Amino acid sequence: MKKLIPLLILFSACSKKDMVVLSKEYTFSIDSVLTQTGKNSLPKDANGIYHLKLVNGLNQQPYRVTGRILVNGKEPIPAEKIEFESNLYWWLKQGDTVAYITKSYINYFTGQYTIIKLPPLISSKDEMVNTINIASYSGTNGEINTMIAPIGNMKGDTMVIKAFNNNAKKTIYTKVILE
Repeated sequence: MKKLIPLLILFSACSKKDMVVLSKEYTFSIDSVLTQTGKNSLPKDANGIYHLKLVNGLNQQPYRVTGRILVNGKEPIPAEKIEFESNLYWWLKQGDTVAYITKSYINYFTGQYTIIKLPPLISSKDEMVNTINIASYSGTNGEINTMIAPIGNMKGDTMVIKAFNNNAKKTIYTKVILE
């Protein structure tokens, strides 16, 4: 014999004034371009443009760009992705030396500190190289970081750094004069 199970249906309703809309307010900034030691910011002029002194003849010269993104004044959880672009690129030509590699170790048999110079790493094809890492994620307290690496013969150019966050729908720009 079939039993009837009583079914209790509750209907609830709310009016528009009872609804809570959670909005997110984003604060997004680039705070500084650091020196190679990472301890100080590069100097800025009256227009807020950074000035970076390049060394002629050197290939990539890395510098860190720091900033912050906050959601409602707090560290974003989960981390926010920041996309970066730069207006400057350079060409790595086929046959160019990319890097010199050395290996250092303590010889197990003799106990001597030994350094071996390995053959150089050579580019196998022409490749366009960006001067900035293309993305990073926010970290502790919403800190964001990326690396720029202009080359010595870009002296006299102005690097325009573009940072974009999709959730904030915000793009910010910073300029660096390469001297």
